[in-house]
This record gives sequence, structure tokens and C-alpha cells, in this order.
Amino acid sequence: MAFFLSTKGQLHPYQFKYLEGEFEAARLERTEIHSDLTPKLPKNLPLEKTEFYAIDVMGRPVITMPSETLIKNIQAAMQTHNIRHIPLVDEKKIVGMISDRDLLKVDLSGTFFFLKASDIMTTVLVVAEEDTPLAHIARVLIEEKLSALPVINKSQEISGMISRTDILRTLVYNRLVLK
Repeated sequence: MAFFLSTKGQLHPYQFKYLEGEFEAARLERTEIHSDLTPKLPKNLPLEKTEFYAIDVMGRPVITMPSETLIKNIQAAMQTHNIRHIPLVDEKKIVGMISDRDLLKVDLSGTFFFLKASDIMTTVLVVAEEDTPLAHIARVLIEEKLSALPVINKSQEISGMISRTDILRTLVYNRLVLK
């Protein structure tokens, strides 16, 4: 199973109908015109690989926080690490996620200084496994109108995050070929 829905710390296997049957296989090839940008490529991107998976382009290590963290501390962590999503983990289980857009909905000028992440977090999440094909993740991000999703390892612990930006960065420095 490549995808799960996470609710209240529980992972439930989930199959998206639009991914059933024949789906495009995506592969990336090195684009010579971008060879001067090679240092900007994701460090773990194999040069000779024909199919790519979440583990190849996901961001790691992941900055996680407990769901009881004050939102002002979440905002500070986002600014410090220059990230837009923070998964919330309690007892090694992902229980929610906060994005920069969630914070924009709350007045952080001092009025709501007492709010915790659990008060505003998204609690139903799409989660992918490390071996999920990149093309499937891209399709889910588009169809579900998501900007990012957590990636878990075989032990069902969060091991990375993959966002639209990660996929776009990979495409900019490589050429996507659909079979």
C-alpha cells in the first residue's frame, strides 16, 4: 500500500480511485542544459535511475513538534528552518500538521498567543510510504489540492516530507518523461 489516511494518530490504508489501473510511469533524465546547476540538485537524487519514488526527492530530516506546542513556537520554527509545514507527532505517531496558511488564519499579533498546535492543526492527512512512485504523489497532490504530505518508513515513523516544491525542483533540474 502506497498511501494512508492518518486520523488521530492511526494510519488507515487508502487507495485513490484515479490511481487504479494503468497510470503514467514517470522517469527523470538528466537535462544537460542545467548541468551548471548540478550543485542545486537534491543530494540523494541518483543520476542513472529511471523511476523515482518519494524517498528520492523528499525533504529530510523532518522538523516535527508535539501537538501541544504553542503556535507562536510553531511559527518561530517555520521561520528558523525556512519551511512551510510542520508535522505534529505525539508518541512517535503523526497526529496532525500545521502549514503557514493555517497560521495566517490566526491573528498571531498577541490576541491568540495561548493557542496550541492542536487547536488549529489539520487532523486528516494523506501520508505516503517511501517507495511510493513520484508520479502518484504528484497526482495526489494535484487532485486532493495538497501542498505537501508526510512520508513514512516501513516502521510507520515519519521519515520525510514531500511538497509540490520538492517535485518542481526535481523537474526544473531534470527532464520528466511520461511513458
